[in-house]
Amino acid sequence: MKSEEKSYERIANQLDGTRGWVVTAACFMAAFLTDGITFCFGLILFELIQVFDEPVEKVAWIPSFLLGIQLLSGPLASALSNRFGFRAVIVSGSVLGFAGLTCSSFAPSVDVLFLTVGLMCGVAFGLVWTPAVVAVSYFENRRSLATGVVMCGSGMGTFVFAPFIYWLLENYALRGTFLILGALYLNCAAVGAFFRPMKRGGRKSRGTVIKLNVKRRQCNTARQLLENTDVSMLALERGQSDMSTEECVIEEELRPADFVEDGTKQVDVLCGTDQMESSRNRSIFKFSLFRSPSFVLVCTSSFVQLLGSFVPYVYLTAYAIDMGISKEAASFLLSIVGVTNTVGNIAVGALTSHPKVSVLLTNNIALSLEGLLLIACPLFTTYGALVFFAVMYGLCSCKLKHVSF
Repeated sequence: MKSEEKSYERIANQLDGTRGWVVTAACFMAAFLTDGITFCFGLILFELIQVFDEPVEKVAWIPSFLLGIQLLSGPLASALSNRFGFRAVIVSGSVLGFAGLTCSSFAPSVDVLFLTVGLMCGVAFGLVWTPAVVAVSYFENRRSLATGVVMCGSGMGTFVFAPFIYWLLENYALRGTFLILGALYLNCAAVGAFFRPMKRGGRKSRGTVIKLNVKRRQCNTARQLLENTDVSMLALERGQSDMSTEECVIEEELRPADFVEDGTKQVDVLCGTDQMESSRNRSIFKFSLFRSPSFVLVCTSSFVQLLGSFVPYVYLTAYAIDMGISKEAASFLLSIVGVTNTVGNIAVGALTSHPKVSVLLTNNIALSLEGLLLIACPLFTTYGALVFFAVMYGLCSCKLKHVSF
C-alpha cells in the first residue's frame, strides 16, 4: 500500500512539471509538420494540374481526400494510442507519411496520388496529429495553456510551410518537393520518442487499491459490496478514470467471522490495470462518452463546423490568384492565417485557463465569427480585403481545441 501511495505521489509531482513542457514541445513539432504540410497543400494544386494535365475539378479531390481521411482516422488513432501508447502510434504514422510522400514523387498519374497522398498520408497524418493534440495529460492546472501552445504548431506550420513550399516548387519542381517533404515528415519519428509515459516508481502497479469500511448488514458478499459502492468516484480520486464495477475486485474474501464487534470490516478494493486489460482486449473503442448529451452536441457541432473550416486553407490561394493576385502574394495569405492563428491560440489558451472564463462561450463566439467570415468571403475581391480576411480567420480558428470533458 505504501508503494501505491508513493506511485501516485510521483505521478502528481510530474503534473505541470518539466516533463510536461517537454512533451508539449514535442506535440508542437508534430502539429507543426503535419498541419504545415496539410494546410499548404493547396499551393501544390497548380503544379499537379500542369504536370498531369488534369482538370482542376479532379485534382481538387486530392486535398479533400487528405483532410477527410485524416479526420476520419481520429477514432482509430485514439484507440491505437490507448492500446499501444502515443510513442508507437506517432512513430508508425511518421513512417507511413514518409512512405506516402516519397511514393507520391514517383506517381505516374493523379489516380495514384489518391492512394499515396489521399489514403496513405491521410491515415499517417491522423496517427500523428491526434495523439499530439490529446497528449496534454501531463498538465492538471495549465492544460488549456498547454493545449494552446500545442495548437500554435498548426499556425506556425502554416506560416513557415506556405513560402517554403512555394520555394521548393520553384527550385525542385513537383517531384522534388514531395521527396523533401517526405524526408522532413520522417522527423516526426524523432519527435515521437519524447512521448514517454509517466513513471509510477516502486514495484509495477497492479492498479488502484482503495480501503473501504464495510458494514456486515449492508454487504455480506463481495459482489454486493461492489454493487453498493461507487467505485468509479473513489478510483477517480486516486488518479484513475472511467472505472466501473466490472473492472474492480475484492483483494480478499468477505467472511462473516472477520467482522468486528460493531459489524464493520476494512477491505481492499483493487481497481486498475489487471482488471481493465481484459476489457480493453474486448474493445479498444470507448463509447461511454456518448452518454453525455453535451459531448454529443459538441461533436455534432464540430462535425458541421469542419465541413467548411478547412476550405480557406486549401482554396484561399487559388481564389486570390483568380482575383488577379500574383502567386507569391497569394501564398503569403496562408502565412498571415498561420501567424494570427498562433497568436490566437496562445491568447485563448491563457484566457480559458482563468476559472471565470467560459470555454464554451469563447468557442461559440469564435465559431459564429468564422461562419460569418466564410459567408462574406466572396465579397473580398482585393488583396487588402483578403489580408483582412486572413487575419480575422486565423484568429477565429482558435476554437474547440480547448474544450474538454
